[in-house]
Amino acid sequence: MNYLYKNEVEDVYLADIGKISKIIDVNSKYNNKLIYESGGTDNGNCYKDYNSFKNKPDEVCYIAECSFTYDTLFVDYVNENKDKLIEVGGLSTANSIKEEIRNCLEYEEYYYRYQKNNIFYTIKAKDFDEELINIIASEVFEAVDWEATQTYISDVNWEEDIKSYYDKKIKGDELEI
Repeated sequence: MNYLYKNEVEDVYLADIGKISKIIDVNSKYNNKLIYESGGTDNGNCYKDYNSFKNKPDEVCYIAECSFTYDTLFVDYVNENKDKLIEVGGLSTANSIKEEIRNCLEYEEYYYRYQKNNIFYTIKAKDFDEELINIIASEVFEAVDWEATQTYISDVNWEEDIKSYYDKKIKGDELEI
C-alpha cells in the first residue's frame, strides 16, 4: 500500500476473490477508509464478487489486475469515479459487462442455418435478445480472472455460443429475429 504509515487493515467484506478492508491507523489520514484488495487466481490477481454480479447490476463486481497496479483503490474513490474507471477498463459492473458485449459485437453478423428448410439467415448482433446477452455476460464473468472484461470479450470467438443459443431457442417452423 502507498501510505505514509504502516497501516493495519480489518476485513469488512470478503468477495469470492479479493476483499474490501478498512484501514485502522489513528496516525494516518487514511484511518477508517475502505479499500479494495485483490485476490490471487491461477493467472494473476483480481477482485470478483458473484453476489454483486447476480444481485446488484450497477455495483462493482469485478476489478482487473491492471487496476491494482497503479494505486490503492479506495471504495469511495471507485464509487465517485465508477463511470470513468469502467470506460478506461479494469473495472466492471454486471450492466457494464452487458454493455461491453453489445459494443464489442455491434457490427458483427452471424449466420444461422435453419435445419428444417436448409435456409441461411443473417443474425446481426445488435438484434440479440437480452437472454443471449445475459448468457454471454455470465460466461465472461465466470471466465475472466485477471484481465479487463473488454479485452476478454474482444478476444473470444462467440460464434459457437451464439449458434448453440439459437439451436436451442429456434425449434419451431419459423425463425423469428
